[in-house]
Amino acid sequence: MSTSIECLPCGSVKTGNWYAWNNLMPPKPDDFHIIGDIEVPNPGVEPVLAQKVPQGVNPAILLLDLFLVQQPGNWPQVVVTKQVRFDRRNATFEQAQVFCGNEVIADVKVEDVH
Repeated sequence: MSTSIECLPCGSVKTGNWYAWNNLMPPKPDDFHIIGDIEVPNPGVEPVLAQKVPQGVNPAILLLDLFLVQQPGNWPQVVVTKQVRFDRRNATFEQAQVFCGNEVIADVKVEDVH
C-alpha cells in the first residue's frame, strides 16, 4: 500500500460545468470564486486549482493551474466526477483561464453577483 501523495497528469481528463463569479454583495470585502467538474480516474484523486506562477500581463484575467492529487491507498479504478473550487478574498476578475500544463482547458467569463 502506497503512503505517498503523487500528482497525476491532467492532460486526458474531461472537465465541464465551469462557473466563475465575483461576489460583490455587502458586506465587503469582495471575493472571487470558480467551480468546475473534473472526471478523475479513481475516487482517491482530488482535483486542486492553484494560482499560476507567474500570472499573465492582464490583471483582469486570473490564470489557474489544475492539479490531480492521488491520495494514498488502494482505490477502485472507476472514473468519477468531482467538483473543484478556488476562492480568493479581496479580488475580482473579468475572466479566468484554467491550465493543464501549458494548455488552456477552460476559459471562463466571470459573472458579477450583486
